[in-house]
Amino acid sequence: MFPTFARNSRRYLSKLPDKLSTLAKFNFPLATNTIKAVTENIDEFINKKQKVTLNGHIHKKSRIRPTLSFGFLRDCDGEEVQFIANDATESRIIDTMKSLTVEESVSVTGYVQAKQLKEGESKGWELVLNDIQVLNSSNIDAPRLEKLKQTRPEDLPPQFRYLQLRTAFYQNSLRTRSRIAQLVRNVLTDEHNFVEIETPLLFKSTPEGAREFLVPTRSPKQFYALPQSPQQYKQILMSSGFTRYFQIAKCFRDEDLRSDRQPEFTQVDLEMSYVNSSDQVMQVVEDIVLEVWEKIKQINMYTVNEDGELVKVEDAAKRVRLSKLDYLTALQKYGIDKPDLRSNISFNSLEKFFTAVEDLAFPIVEACVLKGAFDPKSKASKPPKAFTSELNYSRRRPFVFMIRSEEDAENWYELLLQKHFMKSNNGADLQRMHQLLNLLPGDILAVSSRSELPYENPTPLGKFRQLAITEFPGKWQRPIRSANGLIEIYNGDKTIVGSWVVDFPLFNPVETSDNINDPYPKYDKNKFESTHHPFTMCKSEDYDLLETDPLKVRGEHYDLVINGVEVGGGSRRIHDATLQQYIFEEILHVNNYEQLFGHLLKALSMGCPPHAGLALGFDRLCAMVVGTSSIKDVIAFPKNQSGSDRVVESPTAVDEKTLNEYFITTKTDS
Repeated sequence: MFPTFARNSRRYLSKLPDKLSTLAKFNFPLATNTIKAVTENIDEFINKKQKVTLNGHIHKKSRIRPTLSFGFLRDCDGEEVQFIANDATESRIIDTMKSLTVEESVSVTGYVQAKQLKEGESKGWELVLNDIQVLNSSNIDAPRLEKLKQTRPEDLPPQFRYLQLRTAFYQNSLRTRSRIAQLVRNVLTDEHNFVEIETPLLFKSTPEGAREFLVPTRSPKQFYALPQSPQQYKQILMSSGFTRYFQIAKCFRDEDLRSDRQPEFTQVDLEMSYVNSSDQVMQVVEDIVLEVWEKIKQINMYTVNEDGELVKVEDAAKRVRLSKLDYLTALQKYGIDKPDLRSNISFNSLEKFFTAVEDLAFPIVEACVLKGAFDPKSKASKPPKAFTSELNYSRRRPFVFMIRSEEDAENWYELLLQKHFMKSNNGADLQRMHQLLNLLPGDILAVSSRSELPYENPTPLGKFRQLAITEFPGKWQRPIRSANGLIEIYNGDKTIVGSWVVDFPLFNPVETSDNINDPYPKYDKNKFESTHHPFTMCKSEDYDLLETDPLKVRGEHYDLVINGVEVGGGSRRIHDATLQQYIFEEILHVNNYEQLFGHLLKALSMGCPPHAGLALGFDRLCAMVVGTSSIKDVIAFPKNQSGSDRVVESPTAVDEKTLNEYFITTKTDS
């Protein structure tokens, strides 16, 4: 509710604006076209000398000349056009142009004429003014920010986000996001008969992995929680007779922020009943992502075949499906559960030759070779700084060697033996190891250790591989196998490679490391936490292990990974209330499971059918399509690294009177 003021309760410092000039801002001609529409039909507009009205913002300050004055308009698409006033133009229009300031909202009317082209331009046009009307002026900050807006709009102060959003990149980003949302709805409703259902944003506090945002109520000690996902509501919907549900859902997690994380984010959430295989969910999701890439970007999606080559993913009629990569193989070959499969960089296990001794829980020595990474005849003496910077690794760094000579290729391991990082195994055939690695001058070698069952994710080499792909773009790419069997060359930056990562462990041991700077994480293998969430079903063949060895149980969990980004994740759910209760009680030791999850157990016990689902990270998907690494670029009003919205300056303090209504007291810093 807006505040009200008694007529004589305060001294008014402002006065009613001039009637004539103010009301003129509300009476203006509507745009007849957009700049893009004129450009696409430029010959027709020029030949007919058709009158055009454009509405938008002043992009650059006008230049006033004795015989020819000109300015620049930017319209709703972020497109620019030059408008001109010549010696035949009315003086009032020239006077208006003289007073124009960047970012003022204007309406311009005139006719289209061909523009004198600069070198490299194929077509161009400009608008000869018949009229111009200022609809709203801009304040003093806009001219101060003009240069920054022109060169690096992403660096505009975040409180001026609306100025960023006026530029072409951000206009395209949010319009693309809108198109993707519409396409997702069309695929799910028209092609797969899903029903869009909204679930509540005021939920209850339940442990699902991340910290929650709590919402106080005016009842003592009673709180809502904003949902981390609609997971429990959508499972209850499966017990409600809706067999195919989806929504483009707002979710909330109170966690540390990165380029791909925000405290509030959006996901495409879906669930399907009466499914007996994860493949049924995967096929629906593949249809979505194929439609997005083909219709929004007009590019193909690829996956990896059994020979390690890229092959085009086809539509449902031809159906070349996305490949599947099991979790253990992903960690062993790539050191991470979301590998960028555009690159064929993988690891070699050296466990037959050496054993790591620094930490007995991490005995396996492994190596990564970057073939031909540098010119051995050059003066380069150190590996790229990114490979050795502590800032790039959450724990220990791998050992990195520049192989400059044949002697380096033969003797690199002696330094690690001297450092007591590892020891040679009895009877190790080191000649065979040399053949395995095939090191040559110009290669870069990285060596590290991992555990037999890798819970560390990413491993040091997994992070090294990510850095190598970034540091050497375009190198070590997988070959593409075309439909006619030929090997093709491709552009790595514009190639989309997807895969499903499957067979995750259902549970992980609880990490007990006291110090995050400890190079080796520690785990309590007698305490378990869900790898995905506690509602995920186990693999049928591992069912008995739930009772005897939960850490060996694999889950029916699947992640969609595209170009090294986890775009979505899902699973088959536990729809049997007795089994779900056993997981809560006997494995996860959730003592108050009835209070936290009793609503779900009741819904499952009333004939809930088998079901499975998935959530696509909508912000991440949109960012990939737009071609940015930050989801902030596809969110209208993102939060900064401290979780603040600088446009409206939230969060804010609340007065004590209001806090008291919610039974909240605040602590002051001592």
